[in-house]
Amino acid sequence: MGDRNTRSTRGTGGKILLVPLVPLVLLVFLSPSFCLLMVSAFGGAQDYPALDLRSIPISDWLDAGEHADVPWDFGVRDAYLRIDQRLEISYLARIDAKDLNRTGKTHELFLITRISTPDGEWLNEASIERHMIEDELPRRVQIEFFKRAAVQPGDYILWVVLYDRKTGKHNIAKRRVKVGEMRGDPLPDLYRRMPLVEFPEVSESDRNGAGFLKSALYLPLRNKRPLQVELISLLSPPEQWTGRTRIVRAHNDDTVGALAALSQMELADGTMSITGLDLVRRQILFEQRELRGVNWESLMEALQKAQRPDISAEALQGSKNNGAFFREVLNQRLTSEAEEGAPLRVIIVVTSSRLFESGSDLRPLQIEGDCHCRVYYLRFRLNVNDVFDQLEKMMKPLRPRIFNLLSPRDLRKAIAEIIDDLGKL
Repeated sequence: MGDRNTRSTRGTGGKILLVPLVPLVLLVFLSPSFCLLMVSAFGGAQDYPALDLRSIPISDWLDAGEHADVPWDFGVRDAYLRIDQRLEISYLARIDAKDLNRTGKTHELFLITRISTPDGEWLNEASIERHMIEDELPRRVQIEFFKRAAVQPGDYILWVVLYDRKTGKHNIAKRRVKVGEMRGDPLPDLYRRMPLVEFPEVSESDRNGAGFLKSALYLPLRNKRPLQVELISLLSPPEQWTGRTRIVRAHNDDTVGALAALSQMELADGTMSITGLDLVRRQILFEQRELRGVNWESLMEALQKAQRPDISAEALQGSKNNGAFFREVLNQRLTSEAEEGAPLRVIIVVTSSRLFESGSDLRPLQIEGDCHCRVYYLRFRLNVNDVFDQLEKMMKPLRPRIFNLLSPRDLRKAIAEIIDDLGKL
């Protein structure tokens, strides 16, 4: 996309992405580079007059129903299960630049979202996002707004208002949303602590991410024996997928989502920790002991560091030891002498399948006698061709229980089985 097709835009709500208007079938099938740019919500200090909803007749607008001063396409995606085990709905609104230009050159757009029960009871405070457009847009582009919400099963009304404080124009969308119960749910009480509706918080450093939620999942363990649980995740992308942006992105999303869910297990007796490894640099990038809530800022910084292309010559020269580094970390965790009455060591490895450079040191871990441990391997398969894995061989002496994960529901089943297994100890 050339410079002639872009304009400077700013705002507290994120970034407006502009794309050439071509038939949708071409966008989908001819070139992935034609992805539409999205407008998303982000926090930050306000440097503009806040929008007081009492200053506009928003109640009258909502009572009047659907309305569009500026033509737009508006759609709601059916609820789906996220990898962090939340149910999510999302909506997408598109406006052609030529239609917005007809109302003026500059725009201060506010996207206002609220969700109610079918009988009109509000379930959340209004979410207000601001987007500033400072110049006339190229005609053959679109503006796209995207918003997510985590919900519990039930019936809802989604209300969306797009208001331009510069021109006074407004659009209204109202949609009925039905979120069904999951059939054969292995974790039927998972959402008992959650509000009915919650908007994720999206990090400035990961604007296209699914975001984080403050509410907690309900994952109690009934273990009678003390446990020392460690989540070990490989933050560096699988070497066999280097340069494959979408697959690496899937690895990142799976890793973060799985840790978000697993870290909320509540032990009746014991401790939990998280360790994040960078196999390419052979470093431990993240460690958090005595977990009482994940330090997401530090974890995301570690994940970003593991994705950086700048790798030292020393790390590259020793690349055949990447797998050996993983083996050594496990060895340190499991071969220390366990005192009588000490907590049972539980290792949960969370990562995508891995292949290493030819000639790498992939000898299995050497364990003498009983390791006094339980090991679980949660292995994400990133696409249909992702069928080989060399980590399994290295862990084989530990007799890990392996879960092959292709979907969020697979992870849900794995978590339920792990909780059931550990609850018997």
